[in-house]
Amino acid sequence: MYEPVINYWAVLLSAVVFFAIGSLWYGPLFGNAWTKSIGWTKESLEADGFQPNMVKSFGIMFLGSLLMAFITAHMVDFMLQVYPEMSGLMVGLNAGFWLWLGYIFSYLLSAPAFENKPWSYVFINGGYWLVGILATGAIVGVWR
Repeated sequence: MYEPVINYWAVLLSAVVFFAIGSLWYGPLFGNAWTKSIGWTKESLEADGFQPNMVKSFGIMFLGSLLMAFITAHMVDFMLQVYPEMSGLMVGLNAGFWLWLGYIFSYLLSAPAFENKPWSYVFINGGYWLVGILATGAIVGVWR
């Protein structure tokens, strides 16, 4: 019977790396473009009295990063059983890509279809998730 082998330290590191990628992605790299893509301006946020609870927001996102890393680790472990001739790195990258394409990117397509979001929103968010989940797959695939 198949018993998954999960390195919880790799899961934790993956979540931290995913979180760090997000701080760069939505900060200095694409922060302004992302803000514009969702229709926010400094003036509109101030007029609405928007006061985000950053501890809550970052806490929720970190929990989401942990969950994503844990699920990716399971997929990588299973795929290593199916493709034993492939390296952990290649399996991790493959798992990350297919998880991203099948679940993340296909979900993000609802933004321009039903939420009237621009394609830049899809590409910024989709790019973050692609880079993040590929990094996660690589980490959990290599550090077994």
